[in-house]
Amino acid sequence: MNRAVRVLVSQSRYLLPSFRGSTPFRTAYSSQRGHHGVRYLCLARPHTTTEEKDSLIEQIESFEDHTEILNFIHNNQGSFTPAHFSKALDALWLIQSQKDKYHQSFDVIGKSPLFGKVCEMILQQLEGGKVDNDFVISNLYALSRLGLDSSNLLSQQLFLKGCRSVGDLDIPQLSKFVATLRYVGPMYYRSPIMAEVIEIVRHRLSDITHIREFSQLMIGMARLSSPDLNQQLVEKAMELMVHCEDDRNPNNVGRILRALNIMKMKHRKLLEMISRYFLAVLDELDIHTIFRIKDALKDLNYYNRALEEGFRGRLLFLMPDSHDSFPKSMIPCLLWCLGPVAPTVVKRNLETLALYQLPDNIQETELVTLLQALEAMGCRNPNLLQKVAKLVQPHIHVRHEHMKLRPVLQSAKTFIATGYDDQAFLSQLRYALISIVGTTFKPPVVAECVNCLAQLPGGRLEDAVVKKIHTMLPQLSFAELGLITQSLRTLTSNTTVQKTNQRELSDLFRNVNATVIERLHNVTTFRTLHKVVLSYYVESPAWTATFLIDEIIKWYERNLGEVDRLTGINLATWAMVMSRTRVQHGLILDTLANATIRKMHTLQNDHLLTVLSVFGFLNYSPTNAEEFFGVCVDTVVKKLWTISPHVLVRLAYSLAQLQQLPVEIVKKIFQVKFLEQLDTYLERSKDHHNAQLRDTLMRVNRAVVLEYPEYDIPWFHGQYCTEVAKKVPVLDGVEKQVQEVLTDFLGGPEFVRSKVISPYFQTIDFECYLTEEGSALPCVEYGDFWNRAEGCWQKATKPLPTTAHRVAVDYQDARDFCRNSQHLLGHVAMRKRHLEILGYTVVQIPHFEWNSMKLATEESWKEYLEQKLSAAVGR
Repeated sequence: MNRAVRVLVSQSRYLLPSFRGSTPFRTAYSSQRGHHGVRYLCLARPHTTTEEKDSLIEQIESFEDHTEILNFIHNNQGSFTPAHFSKALDALWLIQSQKDKYHQSFDVIGKSPLFGKVCEMILQQLEGGKVDNDFVISNLYALSRLGLDSSNLLSQQLFLKGCRSVGDLDIPQLSKFVATLRYVGPMYYRSPIMAEVIEIVRHRLSDITHIREFSQLMIGMARLSSPDLNQQLVEKAMELMVHCEDDRNPNNVGRILRALNIMKMKHRKLLEMISRYFLAVLDELDIHTIFRIKDALKDLNYYNRALEEGFRGRLLFLMPDSHDSFPKSMIPCLLWCLGPVAPTVVKRNLETLALYQLPDNIQETELVTLLQALEAMGCRNPNLLQKVAKLVQPHIHVRHEHMKLRPVLQSAKTFIATGYDDQAFLSQLRYALISIVGTTFKPPVVAECVNCLAQLPGGRLEDAVVKKIHTMLPQLSFAELGLITQSLRTLTSNTTVQKTNQRELSDLFRNVNATVIERLHNVTTFRTLHKVVLSYYVESPAWTATFLIDEIIKWYERNLGEVDRLTGINLATWAMVMSRTRVQHGLILDTLANATIRKMHTLQNDHLLTVLSVFGFLNYSPTNAEEFFGVCVDTVVKKLWTISPHVLVRLAYSLAQLQQLPVEIVKKIFQVKFLEQLDTYLERSKDHHNAQLRDTLMRVNRAVVLEYPEYDIPWFHGQYCTEVAKKVPVLDGVEKQVQEVLTDFLGGPEFVRSKVISPYFQTIDFECYLTEEGSALPCVEYGDFWNRAEGCWQKATKPLPTTAHRVAVDYQDARDFCRNSQHLLGHVAMRKRHLEILGYTVVQIPHFEWNSMKLATEESWKEYLEQKLSAAVGR
């Protein structure tokens, strides 16, 4: 590589990064300190001209192998000045950084005798006292990048020298010194010298003008600076970001983003500036840089659609044409960033790349990243999962260090989520998790291990694990209690669990519930309640079927007078809680509606969606329905062009449930341009979100066609519904019971169809044809029906008499009703409306009537059905 290319690469970001650990690199130079030739050459520096210096630097920059540089230093040591040594160390790092991690040889350099001699020369110059601060800081920074740890004698001497002169360092030197502490590790990084550095930066913050220097200082101080200083750093970052358009080095802004993540500061304005910057330099980003950006944004819970789409396009562009040429160290990062949002074909290519190119040994951080990627991708490739299981094997038996917990826990989560069925491997994972529970006292670790144990084969919790949970209950947060609750629910519903273990689990369940209620009584604000409930829900999705509902409703009843203090996000969270509880509480929902009208100007688009969704889902119109729905619809129409496609589709569905869908929203959604934007979103969304949104769009299309024919919107989901209808639903136990009684009552199986597809693809539990007198007509002869086997409509052989009724009989279980009443949920009520528009006579059989004490015999069931059908046909 010639000098021009070498200089260009040294200034670029296209360096193959690696997951750098704190690998010690020891040298042999300390045993050679009595070597007189080295001492003489270090102390006696012959005069050299500027041309000679430039010539030496040019030759250093022209080398492509570390041995060439080390030999050159050895052969020209008499001509080397401090600047030459610094340049040589930088060149050593640069050569290695351009290689893939698995071809780097930092350890070989550190153990080389020639490198030991170089360190000896630098140490002699340092001890001679004829060096300045720039020499000390530059060499310390260079050695830290080469991997020399804190036990290295030269690093120690340089560090002590830097600490003594920290007050005399200028801003560039100070930023490089702080960066060195980050390289060396936590021992130096957490040393008292950082307090002095922070104080210096506080007083000289206004003197910093370059974003590179500032970003090094900001990320270096992020863990230790006070909230007030953090705010000053954020303001300074915004000031420098305004003038960084010409800075094409994304690492500088990336450090600011990672510093925000360390500070746990979700400063939206600064994050928006950072997002715009990354969009502007998108072509400069490599895979590892994108990985670090996405990881930091994920931790901050910040989402920017344009930035995510830009990352996706860039990653697709960086996809390798040949698997053999792709750096192995990049594979986990690429799968983590692109796998969850990639089209199916690209996912398969990524799995193939990982299968054939992953090395047999990878570091823990890489392994965790890979496991997270496979879980998010929903990988089902058995060969790839088997290979990854082999990579996990060396980590399963390491249980006592905290860092070793991550691969074990993530392995359990990934292999559970992907359905891996190697029982021997899963048993090893189980034993490792049990051992972790026995040795750790960290509540999050215990909760996560218990959750994994509940899902792994074995079907029980060991006595030691149960005792550990009992012991740690006072220390568990709501999120951890939720995780424990979900685990216990999974185990207690498992019929294979032994009866003795069932009793132990029931006792533990009661103790967990008592702990949750006691904590809930101490909550005093809406914000705290919502944080508690949602953290509990995230870890325990089944919480809505538990004791917690009554306590939440009672809390709301006691604190409705405080709603005026709520922000838009508080209102949205309140609505989310009510939706997930499925409780239709008039007073609470009316108060929510009134508060929403007053706070409408503070609601973001997704907040408004959440609020409207609860009214649509619960099928509830507040007492001021006309005003509330009018304000909501007007707001949506005014902001129509600012609402994301997926949010607008869900808003339209909620308004359709409430029969409040305006023509402006309909025209917007069913434009070709809008549907193309929605397709773009669907291509990068996760599979289950993709399926949910497509189904929601289909339901909106059906509602518009049936309930708003004046809008003149065509039905274009026939092919989609045809594919969905290929899956044959199965009757559950109660439905089979209803079918038997209905068949017997009507006179035979030829008079009843089960799981019928209606026009516009509504699934009906049972269909029959009745005359005005109540006589049944054979289903084979009357009425068109959907032939699942052939995937088409089957025409009837006889026309249905004009006086006959086409009856849809639906069994409504508890999930179709609000939890605290016999009121149908919004989607069930809308389904009934649609069937009636299509000409069906709908007969609903609620679970609370069918399973009541009055209907305890087959004769009582027949009599009940006779009454229902007679009332339906007007007899």
